[in-house]
Amino acid sequence: MTQEKTVMERLFQTLDEKAKAFNEENGQSFIENLGLAMEHVYKNERELLEQATLQDRRKAFQFAYLSLLQNEEIQANHQITPDSIGLILGFLVKQFMANQTELHIADIASGAGHLSASVHEVMTDVTLMHHLVEVDPVLSRVSVHLANFLEIPFDVYPQDAIMPLAFEEADVIIGDLPIGYYPVDERSHEMSLGFEEGHSYSHHLLIEQAITALKPSGYAFLIVPSNLFEGDNVKQLQNYIATETEMQAFLNLPATLFKNEKARKSILIVQKKEVNVTKPVEVLLANIPDFKNPQQFQGFLADLNTWMTENHPEI
Repeated sequence: MTQEKTVMERLFQTLDEKAKAFNEENGQSFIENLGLAMEHVYKNERELLEQATLQDRRKAFQFAYLSLLQNEEIQANHQITPDSIGLILGFLVKQFMANQTELHIADIASGAGHLSASVHEVMTDVTLMHHLVEVDPVLSRVSVHLANFLEIPFDVYPQDAIMPLAFEEADVIIGDLPIGYYPVDERSHEMSLGFEEGHSYSHHLLIEQAITALKPSGYAFLIVPSNLFEGDNVKQLQNYIATETEMQAFLNLPATLFKNEKARKSILIVQKKEVNVTKPVEVLLANIPDFKNPQQFQGFLADLNTWMTENHPEI
């Protein structure tokens, strides 16, 4: 006896088959055709879509994206942020913004929009205004299709996230920062974290952009390399963070999520300084345990709650 497929499985199968069919018709990339497949389902498969929860829809998108990657070699910055990372980041945003009913939340270098979708899924009791900034035209189009498919509001800005942004005063900035060198030296020389010689680090410049775009006392939750504060050129970064923000936490994501220690990432949480409002805290440095180990994970949550009570009693 075959098990009946869940709504999520049916939705995934529909997206997967439709994207592959479009690919045979038009020869565009699988990622572009996944965007078209989501649009097709949104317009023509309403009955199936309306049976699906937000989580069903997001998971179907994630599985379809991962399925298409088996057919197509893609560049590293086209990888989506896994939901295991997106959901923990969303949980942290929820902890720090617990008293808020509305939030203006911006995602810099937002890719296909999966990180924003994961955060939205966690923060169901808050009205979120999403701004997504993505330079790659394929990914920015996919994120528009994803917003329709999920029926959640994304304002998508198809631009280089290191160039001046079209908005400011965000309550929260999130981002899974691409690692590498930024080629536009004229722009990096205008910024505090640009290097005097040679190309600057794009992830350093994006940290500066995030902090600049925050309203005073707003928070940034950024996925960064775990070795962010090691090696050359870190003094400049450390000084900038110390001058402009109150650093809150540096949390290493579970090692099991990464191929090797060099590829490991962490979540950097900073609060933009505001005169007479923000105050220094004892920075929370911790390893987030493997999500498959509930006992250790409960221990981490208990430590986080204790830290919040001691350092942010008003939240």
